[in-house]
Amino acid sequence: QLSEVFICNVEESQRILKLETRDLHILLKGIHDLGPKIVCITDGPAGAYMSDGSKMYFMPIYPDPAPPISRTGCGDAFASTFVSALVYGKTPLEALVWAPINPMNVVQHVGAQTGLLTKDELLAWFKKKPADYQYKEI
Repeated sequence: QLSEVFICNVEESQRILKLETRDLHILLKGIHDLGPKIVCITDGPAGAYMSDGSKMYFMPIYPDPAPPISRTGCGDAFASTFVSALVYGKTPLEALVWAPINPMNVVQHVGAQTGLLTKDELLAWFKKKPADYQYKEI
C-alpha cells in the first residue's frame, strides 16, 4: 500500500493474487488494488504492461540486435531502468519506453549486469528505435 511503483512478472503476479489467469487487465488491476500507484508486469519476450491507476498500456520489447544469449537479469534490468527514468523526471509512459532498452542489451551477454547500459548508451539506442517501438493503450 505504501509503494509508488511495483514491478513483477506475469508468474509472480499470478502467485501474489492466487490466480491462474494470464489476462493482463485482471492481473494489473489486482496488483493495483493492493495499493501501488504504478504497476508494471513483464512478460518476457512478449513485452510489458503498465497501469497508472486509470489506464493500462502495453510496451513491446526493444528488438534484439542478435539472438539472445541469456535472458538472466532481464526483469531486473527493466525494473531498474523504469525506476531510473522516473528518478530522472520522466513520466511513467516515458519510463515505460526506456525500460525495455536495457534488457535488450543484457540478453546479449552472460550474467545479469554485464550488458547494463549507461544513460548515454541507453539514449543512443533510444534515438535509433524502430518506428513501431511505442506503447499502446490496452
